[in-house]
Amino acid sequence: MKVNKTQGVLFIYTILLERKSFTKEEIINYLEINELTFYRYIQELRAFFCNFNCEQELIYKKSDFKYYLLDMSNDQ
Repeated sequence: MKVNKTQGVLFIYTILLERKSFTKEEIINYLEINELTFYRYIQELRAFFCNFNCEQELIYKKSDFKYYLLDMSNDQ
């Protein structure tokens, strides 16, 4: 499925909200994007969280090669 940048970033955010995690390969294959585009989308989400929603953070765990949505508002 070919999508524009906005749709791609929103898709990734939706996956994070629903499943809390994903792999790079899942997103690249589903959205039909290259690795560089994937990393640009990740940077957009991280910038959004930093600028507008500081209670959430996108993290990567090397142990299982997945990206996770960390909700720091529940940690307190």
